[in-house]
Amino acid sequence: MSFHQLALNPPTACAALQRSRRRLRARIIALLSGPDANIALRFPATVAAVEACFRQEEALRELLGDACLHPRRADHAIVLSALHRTALRVESGDVRQGRQVLDALSHVLALAWPVEPRPATARHTPASGHPRHPLSLS
Repeated sequence: MSFHQLALNPPTACAALQRSRRRLRARIIALLSGPDANIALRFPATVAAVEACFRQEEALRELLGDACLHPRRADHAIVLSALHRTALRVESGDVRQGRQVLDALSHVLALAWPVEPRPATARHTPASGHPRHPLSLS
């Protein structure tokens, strides 16, 4: 099923978002249950998986016209910034901090972040007759 098909059915899209977050959370919990060497080895791939999950979520939220898209992007940016800073420390041998950040991330991923579709009036059509892009400033 493509993103465009999911966008036609918001409940299905929301379920897909939750499944994606659950899979990512399960991956993180499995990593946390292993030895420190696994965290050091797999931390970069885990960061990449979080980035991919967030990109997918943002694309889907944009297709759905989620009113909370911009605040979610800001939340994602904060999480990714922390992960990238931590990745440098994990590469330097600070696996303890990697564990702490991954543990916190697993709890964040467990939170429900519902999609809140914009009211129909929020998507106005400018004088040009073309629908306004959700990211445009005008």
